[in-house]
Amino acid sequence: MKLALLAGAVLTALWLPAGVGANGGQDPSFGYGPLVREARAIRWCDGYNRRPARHRVCLQDQLVRLLVQTHDPARELPRIDRYVHEQGGYLESACHVLMHGVGRRYGRIAHVTLGRLQQYLPRTNDPGCSAGFGHGLLMALGPQLLQDGPKRAAAECNRGATRYQRYSCIHGLGHAYMRLYSELLPLSLQSCRELGRANAADCAQGAFHDYWISLSGLDATNRPEAAVSPRRLCGRQAAVFVRACWFRAFLERPPQHPIATAADVASTCEGLSGLQRSGCVIAAALVVSVDPFDQLAVCARLGAADAASCVRGVRAQAVAGTPLAYQVRLVRQCVSIRTARRACYEWLGRALNVVDDGRFAATGCARLRYATTRATCLAGAHAYEAPLETFS
Repeated sequence: MKLALLAGAVLTALWLPAGVGANGGQDPSFGYGPLVREARAIRWCDGYNRRPARHRVCLQDQLVRLLVQTHDPARELPRIDRYVHEQGGYLESACHVLMHGVGRRYGRIAHVTLGRLQQYLPRTNDPGCSAGFGHGLLMALGPQLLQDGPKRAAAECNRGATRYQRYSCIHGLGHAYMRLYSELLPLSLQSCRELGRANAADCAQGAFHDYWISLSGLDATNRPEAAVSPRRLCGRQAAVFVRACWFRAFLERPPQHPIATAADVASTCEGLSGLQRSGCVIAAALVVSVDPFDQLAVCARLGAADAASCVRGVRAQAVAGTPLAYQVRLVRQCVSIRTARRACYEWLGRALNVVDDGRFAATGCARLRYATTRATCLAGAHAYEAPLETFS
């Protein structure tokens, strides 16, 4: 009898939803570390590591279940981010797009509305899992966005607590419009325009991001019948949308020849000029490396116009959450960009002020050695409410 009871208890423990133990998920870590619920939910899928498609489905199932159980995605997503960053690897790099699907499913389960959106959006500036989940929630709104109209959508997004959260929500609207209009860019971009000049470009970047994803048929997108190259697609856009169009073009569809050096950047964008070349250089710089210091080293080897564009592709958000001294060290690397120092100090001051909730202007720019560089950094930082266009 005792043996039968023990066997039943073991089977119950094995089949309980991930993250829930006999005492509601607060059981000892048993090797899971401090984030027990998150570790159990995600590691449940380890058996599918060699089957990528099945692994993605399992992860989405487990994460939806975890969020339903915790009833508080706004606070749970930062915990998921923490765990994923500790693990690194595939999960960290794929989490943003993976969480699009989780956000869509959770949005339907929780009957999220535009008026209650801020209740569910993650309270963090993390561009990985949390931002992806937020974009998925916006996609789940579907026809509500048509009913309430772009101005109402923009107003709800702009209620976000931080500049990054406001930006990410507007970017997510671009994704949402693409899903609403079955990946038809002209209709989606028109909705982005109706958000107003302050939001149009950042919304458009979300729409173009969805387009580049759709060319691979991923993330439940409708794959277009004929793929269009970045040169052709971005070449026919209005000026306000050009950089947004280019920004993720190589990230989602790597070019045939890898981009790792200044010569690679130049050859990738050969034959382009003006705003189109600027957008291409930004897109190329974005995929040079995941390390912003390595990216700046490549920018330093480009001519003036290209270097000024290149710094806009530097992944400033990669230093979010790091000590202030490390962030300042990144900005000080602008001294190596001899042909475009001003552009470098301005852009990094602005981007870091976004990821640091507006504090970098006073705390970071002030640590630069020379008055001129401090002033340039501050000028960029103070412009952080303006459209970002090229940001993650």
